[in-house]
Amino acid sequence: MWGCLALVLAVGILGKLLTSPLTVSDLMAAQSPPQQPVWWEWAVLGAVSVLTALAVSWSAGRRRPGRALALAVRTALLLALCAAVALWVRDRVGTDDWTLGATLESLAAGITALVFRGVVRRRERGRPLPGEVWLAMVPFRDSDQAARHYCVVLRRRLGYADVLQITSQDKDGRRGYLPMPNGAWDTVSGKLHWVETARPPRRVPYRDFLKDRPQGPCPTPTWRQLRHGPAPAVPRAPRRGTPAPDGSR
Repeated sequence: MWGCLALVLAVGILGKLLTSPLTVSDLMAAQSPPQQPVWWEWAVLGAVSVLTALAVSWSAGRRRPGRALALAVRTALLLALCAAVALWVRDRVGTDDWTLGATLESLAAGITALVFRGVVRRRERGRPLPGEVWLAMVPFRDSDQAARHYCVVLRRRLGYADVLQITSQDKDGRRGYLPMPNGAWDTVSGKLHWVETARPPRRVPYRDFLKDRPQGPCPTPTWRQLRHGPAPAVPRAPRRGTPAPDGSR
């Protein structure tokens, strides 16, 4: 029983924070004489709602490069949903009792936030996204067999993802391999890693990704190089007396 009461209280507080511009302005309007928040009070109430929605959205997603835009979109969507649900409850209840109305609006907004978080987490579970490191069955290039390897997801396709294989075999100085820091994706092994870049990406069906969640984000400097490609090589000037590629001297 106490657990249920604590859960209801937590949901109500969450919804209260998300809808504070609505509920607080209603409370002030119900005073005698009626009052309205001044600009700095509106700013504080809005900041509380935005930060709360940001925290809920952040906890629902995953760490990955380029996440800021998705996080901002989810935050705005959550705020809009909570406001719409609170206004719908207010219209349906139609009570002059501010305490009852605000409580129901807060509970409805809190439940909306929890459902929203659950939907986002379920959508991202087992869903490889560009810029993430995953453990998958990566196919060999010269046969139909595959082996467990870590890989960087380059892009999503219909039914499969394009990936670049990661190896811990020493490829230092080898052309076609880019050194890859362990960063946040490998905090245990302490090994050096390289990612294959010279050959075309490999296709991995989504069913061959071996975990529900990524190992971690690809380190930002490495991901930037993989996304934009290595810098073009600058041709060296021919030695004196050596014919240039076009036959001139």
